[in-house]
Amino acid sequence: MRDRRLTAFRSAIAARCDAAPVRYDWRVGLAFAGACFWTSYPGRLNADSLYSVITASVPAQLGNWHSPTLGWLWNLAGPALGQPSAALLLQSLLFGVFAGFLPQVPAHARGRAAIAAEIALRIALIGAFGAIGKDVVALGLILVAIRILPCAVRRPLNPIEVAILAVSALLFLLIKAPNFLTIVLATALVLPSFTRSARVYGTTLLGVLLVGLAAVPLNRWVDRTVFAAQDHHPDKQLVIFDLAAISLQTNRNAFAEVRGWPTASVPVIADCFLPNMWDSFAPWGPCKAYSAAYDRLDGALTRQWLRQIALHPVAYAQHRLTYAGALLLSRDHASWGLSGSAVNDARDPTARAERAEMMHRLQANRPIQLWQDSALTEPLKAIEQVLFKFPKSQAFALIGCLALLLSCWMRRGRRIRLDVLLPAALGVANFGMLFVFGVADPGRYMLPTIVLCYVGSIALLTPALPPDALDGRAIEPRGDR
Repeated sequence: MRDRRLTAFRSAIAARCDAAPVRYDWRVGLAFAGACFWTSYPGRLNADSLYSVITASVPAQLGNWHSPTLGWLWNLAGPALGQPSAALLLQSLLFGVFAGFLPQVPAHARGRAAIAAEIALRIALIGAFGAIGKDVVALGLILVAIRILPCAVRRPLNPIEVAILAVSALLFLLIKAPNFLTIVLATALVLPSFTRSARVYGTTLLGVLLVGLAAVPLNRWVDRTVFAAQDHHPDKQLVIFDLAAISLQTNRNAFAEVRGWPTASVPVIADCFLPNMWDSFAPWGPCKAYSAAYDRLDGALTRQWLRQIALHPVAYAQHRLTYAGALLLSRDHASWGLSGSAVNDARDPTARAERAEMMHRLQANRPIQLWQDSALTEPLKAIEQVLFKFPKSQAFALIGCLALLLSCWMRRGRRIRLDVLLPAALGVANFGMLFVFGVADPGRYMLPTIVLCYVGSIALLTPALPPDALDGRAIEPRGDR
């Protein structure tokens, strides 16, 4: 009975969904992974990813400031390949899985345009994937998921697909706990296309929220129990940033209300606060006394943070809106990716000094491989600049995802383009997560939204077929013929 009901429910949903037909070819996936690895070898590191690959192999230095899970994954092939090529291999294989999904389009002008756009995006991503970072990995996990999820609507997933989806979701949450909000917000945006019942909407969303919230204690448990990582209080970034902003908005020092806070020995908030990032309060910032004082008052300050948000919602909202504007208009996107800076750039003296300082501080005894330009660097830089880095690209991508969502909602009474709806919803949800939890404005935080805007737009350009006309398989042990 239960199977019949599930089948009937799936059939009812599938009857309303369209998607561009795809097939999976593992040979293409492997070729794309090889292209990513070869083009970007040995990979480009920023300071955060350098810290992660070093501490993941030095248990005495391992902490939870950055995800121990991601550091462990990046280091799986470390003993054999060294770093950062081991991390690059992981990212290349992840995007190889995504690249194995091949759109099937008719041989007419619209179909050829869709294929040309898909090829251009993949070429640009080959260069972008060479940047070792959690945002790049998160993007790869999302891309894999949005290729598999439409299959669940039209048929039961096979065990390989279920395993890949489950692992992708778990890793997505473990590499950054706030990602749970991305999933919750995406669900909130997708549900209206499938139900008009407020009760069904509210119940489903509440269930997803409760399950998602479990990612926070799960993250702490994995960091502490599985990896024995030291607690560096990474939550301090958000708490200090928000409390400082609310204090300035209300002209009342929220820190001083917490018993034990060393008000007299820390700088004045107004001399430290930046509206677009928390870094001035960080252990490396000019007002690092805030970070040092936080650690022994973690629980009390977190409770004060929640209390102040509840007491001063307008001040909090103004602060988060100001931050979001800085994120959308940030020109920092010029500093990341293939055309940005890398701490392991062999030809950059500043990078060399920064790398040496960090490795000395962390007592790293393994060399870090250096990156140099190749013959492909300049062409890939040019493509990356055009697609990902033209002025205000973050705002453009968000507007694009919102427009795609609007087009899906306007059509929901007829057919639902699931391959358009999913990337658009996740692109907006990524920004929503940053709106609530973001503490700095580097453009790479918006990389998932930028790429998902293109993915959704290409899907909209690609002719769709009803689900019963699609190939029933997605990921198979061998390529479809």
